[in-house]
Amino acid sequence: MATIKANNTEAIYKIQKFLGLNENPDGDTKLKLGEASACQNWKVTRDWNLKKRPGSKTIFDTESDLPIQGMWCGNVAGKVVVLAAVDGKLWKLYENAFLNSPVNLGSLSTQKRVNFFPFSNIVYILNGTEYYQYDGTTFGTVTGYRPLIAMSRTPSGDSSSLLEEVNKLNGLRRVWFSPDGTSTTFVLPENDLKSIDYAQYTADGSSIAISSSDLANGTVTFGSAPASGTNTIEIGYEVKKNYRSDVTGMTAAELFLGSQDTAVFLYGNGTNEAIYSSIDYIGQPRADYFPDLNEMAVADENTPITGMIRHYSQMICFKTDSAYAIHFDLITHADGNQDYGFYVTPINKRIGCAALNQVQLVLNSPFTLYGNDLYEWRNNGSYASNLTIDERQARRISDRIYATLESFDIDNCYCYDDNFGQEYYICNGNKCLVYNYPADAWYYYTGLDIHSMCNVGEQLLFGTSDGRICEISEDDLNDDGEYIDCYWESGSIDFGKNYMRKFMSEVWVSVKPQPHSKVTITIATDKKSEFTERVLESRLSTFEHMDFTAFSFLTNRKPQVKKLKLKAKKFAFLKIIFKSRDLYTSATVLAVDPKIRDTGFVK
Repeated sequence: MATIKANNTEAIYKIQKFLGLNENPDGDTKLKLGEASACQNWKVTRDWNLKKRPGSKTIFDTESDLPIQGMWCGNVAGKVVVLAAVDGKLWKLYENAFLNSPVNLGSLSTQKRVNFFPFSNIVYILNGTEYYQYDGTTFGTVTGYRPLIAMSRTPSGDSSSLLEEVNKLNGLRRVWFSPDGTSTTFVLPENDLKSIDYAQYTADGSSIAISSSDLANGTVTFGSAPASGTNTIEIGYEVKKNYRSDVTGMTAAELFLGSQDTAVFLYGNGTNEAIYSSIDYIGQPRADYFPDLNEMAVADENTPITGMIRHYSQMICFKTDSAYAIHFDLITHADGNQDYGFYVTPINKRIGCAALNQVQLVLNSPFTLYGNDLYEWRNNGSYASNLTIDERQARRISDRIYATLESFDIDNCYCYDDNFGQEYYICNGNKCLVYNYPADAWYYYTGLDIHSMCNVGEQLLFGTSDGRICEISEDDLNDDGEYIDCYWESGSIDFGKNYMRKFMSEVWVSVKPQPHSKVTITIATDKKSEFTERVLESRLSTFEHMDFTAFSFLTNRKPQVKKLKLKAKKFAFLKIIFKSRDLYTSATVLAVDPKIRDTGFVK
């Protein structure tokens, strides 16, 4: 007896992992189950669930309508502080807790981005026009260390030993003299001075009265001859010329000295040069001492340094079109003295960093924007962790977001690594591309006007282009009362059979019960774009933002699965779409399982 088999099959396809955005340039028919051709204001959790992005709320409004040009959180004088620069002022917002009223610490130019870095329990601030510091009590410009340029100098100046180099930050100097017991006039190493500042005994710092001084010839005369001794008198003076602008013109900083972070490298003045700090004569590292010869020029003068970041025991230096590794070693001079030595070797001569000071270290790998792409710099060889001369170490990781990233102004993007949330942000205007690196998933945010960011513990703050400090929080279901427009669209799914016509009648959706959970699901096919929208709600009983029209006594916090009727016929490709636009609802989709039946071959 003959058996006639039906030419249709039926199966339930499970999408249990949401893999983020994939803007495949060849279309969306090759996307994996769970990948999205559009993912706006949905985020992917660490467990690959689909969740409405956190909302935001303003916690401080400067009412200036100017951008927050810089934010920083860190330890200063034993306290955790948050600082923000906007409208020509530096504000303190936090001191071990958020302040009831932010404190105006003082004035500084905010025409450019303002960058902060901590050093020796002080936070230093660069803005391209001046160099500032805040020690937890006082905010002001950095005067700079007064170097001890000579010691064992005789009163006549016939003999002395050179010690420290002059400081670019100022024209201040000091000299140790060894009196002979008879001379009253002491000759300084320089003439045509701006001022004679003081004379004192080195033993206890007590002052010595100066009878007269000659600025033109650089001499100091005492009323009586000091007693003879070795390095017993210190005279401080100031010269007319200094090179402070070499420091204040810099806009960014990085700490590096081999295996330690005890030297400050400043860059970002639009040239290929960087300057670096040094230690004082007692071996104390300083961020206010930039010796005159501590300069570094990286490669050609045609392209500027745009980023420096410490990576293992070396520092990676990026220019607009190339990358270099900087290694540290000590140089021993013929007289036995040692000095810093930095050696520059090329890593990549084609790829660099386009956006100034936007290189971020993500899971110990530098991320840089170049062209219309994002690159991760990693040595995948087993022989070393440091980056070496190998073009394969610049790995492009933005292929899945190429279309959206191409619309960004790369040179003016702001990048930030939220290490607590394990998310990397690329921000441009009110648009953000976010990379969840534990899940290896990209998604796209709109409506967040991020101009600067910082973490206060696990709390994420951002500054806007119109002078507001905002908080991003899972507890906020909207953006300062504005709804969050969430849209997720799968790729065109053929369920492994693009040659078959298909029929769908129902779908199962798993959601996480939350106090205000609501999501809309619909579909689209190659035959039809608009289908019925089904609303899925799963609300826990709560009095927060209670909506009595949808009152619920549900207290079960276990995942809820709902069967929804969604019919489509004679399609080859199917798109699944999730939406959410309510002010006071959240949504977390755990899985979606459509039931698909084959109905014959595509004609």
